[in-house]
Amino acid sequence: MKRKVMAKAAGSLLCAALLLGAAGCGSAGQSAQNASEGTSAANEAESTAQSAQAAVVEADNDTGEAVTLTIGVWSDDESKRLEKAFEGIEGDLGIAIEFLKYPSDSDFWDNIPAQIAAGTAPDIISCTNEHYLQYIDQGLFEPLDEYVDSGVISLEGTWAKAMDAWKINDVVYGIPYALNPGVFIVNDSMWKEFGLGDSYPATWDEVLDICKKVKEEHDMPALCLNVQEYHLTNIALSFGGGWDFGKNIGAKENAEALQFLIDAYREGYIVTPTELGLGWDGAVMIQQSALFSTGGAWYQASFAAEAPDIALKYLPVPKGGNGNGGGTCHSAALVALKNSRHPEAVAQAISYAAGGDKLYEAVVDVTEVIPAKEEYFDLYKEKVPALADLVSYLDASTPFSYPTQSKKFADSLINLMQETMFDESSTMTGQQIVEQLEADYGTD
Repeated sequence: MKRKVMAKAAGSLLCAALLLGAAGCGSAGQSAQNASEGTSAANEAESTAQSAQAAVVEADNDTGEAVTLTIGVWSDDESKRLEKAFEGIEGDLGIAIEFLKYPSDSDFWDNIPAQIAAGTAPDIISCTNEHYLQYIDQGLFEPLDEYVDSGVISLEGTWAKAMDAWKINDVVYGIPYALNPGVFIVNDSMWKEFGLGDSYPATWDEVLDICKKVKEEHDMPALCLNVQEYHLTNIALSFGGGWDFGKNIGAKENAEALQFLIDAYREGYIVTPTELGLGWDGAVMIQQSALFSTGGAWYQASFAAEAPDIALKYLPVPKGGNGNGGGTCHSAALVALKNSRHPEAVAQAISYAAGGDKLYEAVVDVTEVIPAKEEYFDLYKEKVPALADLVSYLDASTPFSYPTQSKKFADSLINLMQETMFDESSTMTGQQIVEQLEADYGTD
């Protein structure tokens, strides 16, 4: 199998990227990685990128036809997972695979619409279910029902909620292969040091009680809130709310969740990465400036690398109000982009990866997240015992279900919450925030 990784030439497509300026369909907690290369490497990158754009790459097979598919990636871990998944496909199906590597997720999404229009986009991408709806709405993702209905692609064994995230208006737009439920993370070393007992909080009221105790006894905020859509959505869902693709923005449960956070911040129980000059919630937890945060499986690798002596406890997102707890669920999927020159080969390639063992094993081994097929849940629990409980949290988790203009919605949600929390003179309430968001992004 060919596994040539092609670095995207910087600026080669930026002049055409006029259709869309949205970024982010990747996993939370991941950071963009930019490589510095010498002149010869840059020249090679330019050459390979031009070859990819021309979409004329020869691959010999038994029929004598040339069939090469490109897969667009930006994360090194994603490259590793998918390289493993497609091992052997050239010998088995006569399909060669090449990877088109982008410097960052924003560069990836800024360029994809223009590449599709120009006929130079990758054939396949990996995407999560966060900010994907706008791309589906614009017709950039190819429906896969034809291949599912004909049996070319099988959904057998795929966790049902993962498919819910990728079946929009009864049309399948992606084949999920990895899951990452939102969780409530406790610095267990600090918990024990503070003598907080054997019973961990199961409701937000119980979290608030711990926050009060920590504030009184240790003069520090206990809860870290990264004021980003991921964390705000986890908490909205735990109160029984959520966005439901724009149909539920104004729900009282969403207002209650946001008001809970506003009040807790004003009482001094919450700290944000912004006020500490840090980039994300994990950094706050690593330097032990908070006891709790919402997050996901990516915490495990970050702490192993930067704070291996700190023990973590992964709990379900607490219940709030009349809600049942539980948070978000990332569902990463293989997606066919519009205008591929080889749609049948694309379907066969997706089937090859999603129908074998290698992809799901790599999901566990490379990134320590849960495979989307239930038959691999036990493998995950065996290989990643520190995160084994996350499997049991899946049933209470919910897809993000942002409105179609998800990036604009997220920016508005973040801005309104930051203005309300950080401006001491603000009188805006959680109810007013959701009313404004509903007016701007709500759907019937």
